[in-house]
Amino acid sequence: MFQSNKERQLIVLGCSLVKLNTPGFLPAIERYDGPSYRVLRSFLRKSVWPKRLSVAVLSARYGLIGGLTPIEYYDQRMDQHRAAELRGQVTDTLLGWGQDHQTINLILGKDYLQALGLDELYRKGIKVKIVDGGIGSKLGRLKELLEGMREELRFPNLLRPNGGKPLYFLPDWDDVVDVDYDFRRDLFSKANKNERVEKHVVQLMQPNRICDGVLVSLAQNMGSKGFLKKFGPADERALAPRSVREVFGVSHDQWVFGDCGAFSYVKEPEPTITTEQAVALYQLYGFDLGASVDHIPVPEITTREGKLALDYAEQKRRIKLTRDNAEAFIELHRKRKCTFIPVGVIQGITAEDYAYQLPAYLEMGYQHIALGGLVPRTDEEVLNVVRAVNNAMPKNQQRPWIHLLGVFRPKIQAELRELGVNSFDSATYFRKAWLRSGQNYLGTDGKWYAAIRVPPTSDPRIRMRLKESGKSWEEIKRLEATTLEALHEYGEGRVSLNSVLEALSAYDSLLNRKEGAETDFIKAYKHTLEAKPWEQCDCPVCTSLGIDVVIFRGYNRNKRRGAHNTLMLYRLIGQ
Repeated sequence: MFQSNKERQLIVLGCSLVKLNTPGFLPAIERYDGPSYRVLRSFLRKSVWPKRLSVAVLSARYGLIGGLTPIEYYDQRMDQHRAAELRGQVTDTLLGWGQDHQTINLILGKDYLQALGLDELYRKGIKVKIVDGGIGSKLGRLKELLEGMREELRFPNLLRPNGGKPLYFLPDWDDVVDVDYDFRRDLFSKANKNERVEKHVVQLMQPNRICDGVLVSLAQNMGSKGFLKKFGPADERALAPRSVREVFGVSHDQWVFGDCGAFSYVKEPEPTITTEQAVALYQLYGFDLGASVDHIPVPEITTREGKLALDYAEQKRRIKLTRDNAEAFIELHRKRKCTFIPVGVIQGITAEDYAYQLPAYLEMGYQHIALGGLVPRTDEEVLNVVRAVNNAMPKNQQRPWIHLLGVFRPKIQAELRELGVNSFDSATYFRKAWLRSGQNYLGTDGKWYAAIRVPPTSDPRIRMRLKESGKSWEEIKRLEATTLEALHEYGEGRVSLNSVLEALSAYDSLLNRKEGAETDFIKAYKHTLEAKPWEQCDCPVCTSLGIDVVIFRGYNRNKRRGAHNTLMLYRLIGQ
């Protein structure tokens, strides 16, 4: 991720008295609103974040932290006493960071400089430059440093019609795979995950295009994993963001669409993401499109105690909250002069709810609209919503771009196109790779095939089921290995179909399935093995994996099969 220490520059800014006084956590360089931070953000609106640039903040409250560290609003000034308290932590952190940077540039006031053990930094050979002078000199030097690292200008990646067909976005669910996974021996390329070469499936399938872009949920990536997860204040990953386009490996003519992941917090009374967070993260990480913060007016939610119905008043409150958030979102987008495309999310209960709100969103200034909350609805209900919105379109102004959040409905695609739907996102075909018993692999012939399940004995849940078979562990492991070897040999044309089915049946019988289920599975496996659908496909997954693409076993196979299915879907949409 980082450049060598001969190229990287660390800029340390002092915290500012002026801060964005909003609830929740914001990246430090977005929370502070003093002159230095405005200069930095102005630069980043015009330029992508340079690979040579690292930014840290010396805070009176938090000490020395990476510029991306999420912090809450506070009111505390730096003085001599506080500087003395922080000196040890600040110096130790700089000693660690200094090894990986050519120079540490200190753009700090005199009170802040007292929090640094400069003599110790000099003794350890850390190159430190103190920017002297008044505020004007400091800001001038900051601009010079930033301009000296500029790599490329930043332009909005505008949406364009795709030859009459809707654009398709693949929702991401941490869909990365080990590029060099050993399928024959079922081994990761490296024991340490951080040492593996991993790629998102969109990048893995190139030059084949499996989608027009990726839909990325903020909520999904702000937890314990994901590129937006919280790093420790002294973690170097908090010094510079990874471009979201780089994370997902999209090409120049694809888009990264951010949304808040409302289904992730549907059980909460309020969204777990604030408007300020969403705007800051979309801009900072280089999203092409960003959706406003919505809250789904579901009729009921499932809790540990059971199902809880939401009354009509609560549903209407969520609809209004979504609309109010959309208004605040686009206002903040204008104020911060953001470069991503703002997308206003509309939620509703009835089709009329969606249609009634459309003029208000257009008056706010939205040119791109997303219709949310459609996932649990029937095809006819989805059509009714889209029809109502289409009828509410203004006759004397430009038609807005319409996106459907979370739905792809094959049976009504033709009508949705006629109604002017411009884009949609859905992970259905991708996730079918492991969520359906008989429809896991979509062949080039348009037919679905069952993946061949060989559950790994390394899975604790599978291990418990296998132990109930009464077989010795050595026998269970032998049958597993024999089954995999038979499948590989069948794929290479070295054993008969009956031989591989016998091996599959012997291992599958250990799983204590419901009566008759084993027979159904073996029948489905026979159909897949006879057809050999992977041999008819020229995608990177099928040509490199062969029969392994239809073996249901671990995410490295399953997600690759999902990528193949998504390619089939994308080709279907283009017809």
